[in-house]
Amino acid sequence: MAKHQMNVSEFKSNFDGGSRSNRFLISGNLPNDGAGTPINSIVVKAGSMPAVTLGILRVPFRGRVVKIPGDRTYEEWTFTVMDGFDERSEWRNAFVEWNANFNMHESNTPKNPGSGIDLDDENLFKTWNVTQLGLDGSAKRQISLHKCWPVVVSELSLSYDNSDTISEYTVTFAYDWLSGDGTHSSVEESEIEGPITTPEPDPNPIWMAT
Repeated sequence: MAKHQMNVSEFKSNFDGGSRSNRFLISGNLPNDGAGTPINSIVVKAGSMPAVTLGILRVPFRGRVVKIPGDRTYEEWTFTVMDGFDERSEWRNAFVEWNANFNMHESNTPKNPGSGIDLDDENLFKTWNVTQLGLDGSAKRQISLHKCWPVVVSELSLSYDNSDTISEYTVTFAYDWLSGDGTHSSVEESEIEGPITTPEPDPNPIWMAT
């Protein structure tokens, strides 16, 4: 049986130090009377690269179960926002108003009940982007989420017991599909904040299996 590499220097020479979970950018636009308003991405405290999921068709065959790739699904996607009161950080009301466009709190109708909900309305269904950054601030991995709309704007907890704490809340989006790195479709770079640079491919890629 072959021996596994135990040399630390060899490991370091084949590892770039890894990606950092705190180097990221989440950006997107909110509805604003027909014109998209970009959120200040600095106040987005946490998020994730969305999962990609395929269903499984399980077909019985002579005592075994053959697993065949099934239909693709996209689970809802959640991120965390730090709350504030000025124009740089007061976004919660905008998310609540966006949510109300689809069903008003008192009337139980869309904001524009005569026309219903236009599923092609680019002011209601937005593209949002998740970008992983390198240590130098350049974009390393990018994903666009298409046709986003807020399913849940979470509670904003208040308590006399809290001190030295910034209030925060979560927003959960539903979306129809995603594009970008690894998806065989292009990310919408025009909607990503800041300069986007493409890293040079590694001439000696290292594939590591766990």
